[in-house]
Amino acid sequence: MTLSVTARYRDRNGDWNTLPLAYHVAGVETTRHSFYGSEVAIGAGLVLFPRLLDEPMLDLYGAELAELKREVLIMWDLLEEHSRAHWEERLGNILDAIELASPYGDDGNVIIG
Repeated sequence: MTLSVTARYRDRNGDWNTLPLAYHVAGVETTRHSFYGSEVAIGAGLVLFPRLLDEPMLDLYGAELAELKREVLIMWDLLEEHSRAHWEERLGNILDAIELASPYGDDGNVIIG
């Protein structure tokens, strides 16, 4: 199974609208443990990504998107050279979702799961 990322926003009528992402891949199911919830991620003080160990998805809104971006950038800095290109692509997809959803404030939403 694949972890995907989705960006969306809630309009004035309360309807959810999906924002267009070029790529939706955030990793494969095993990366919940081997990457997002790894000892390295937890040791770096990340809180949101390690939730993927126990939760089927991250469903984040508004101000949480800034925290998600902070965690993406920390993970980016922790990448090992041999896997850098692979993870830069996946983390880049998450950053793209954050950039699309953030202008909508509390009505902006990013889902990873």
